[in-house]
Amino acid sequence: MVHMVTIKLTPTNYLLWRRQFVPLLESQELMGYLDGSLSAPVAQVHAGNDLVPNPAYKKWHTQDRILLSLLYASLTEECMAEVVNCTTARDAWLALEVSFSHSSKTRELQLKDELQLM
Repeated sequence: MVHMVTIKLTPTNYLLWRRQFVPLLESQELMGYLDGSLSAPVAQVHAGNDLVPNPAYKKWHTQDRILLSLLYASLTEECMAEVVNCTTARDAWLALEVSFSHSSKTRELQLKDELQLM
């Protein structure tokens, strides 16, 4: 999927980057990892008197790592600093949104104003 993400995130193109990323994730049924609708199951379950690893958690964790790697691959070096402490794909997604969506929205409004003046 890395090859399908052609625009890397920079501090000025968040809306374009997000616009290409969301449909890709939706088509692969991965958006739930980012929007929180598919949260992590418990890591261990009871099997009799013992706690054993939960296979559902292992699957979730593997998918989350793949998605986190995809997010990392779509960032410029400059933007990687925003997600360096994130442990899940959702954490990274939210950190990027907080860091870049406001400035992108401002830029979008500025461009609309400029187009109207033309």
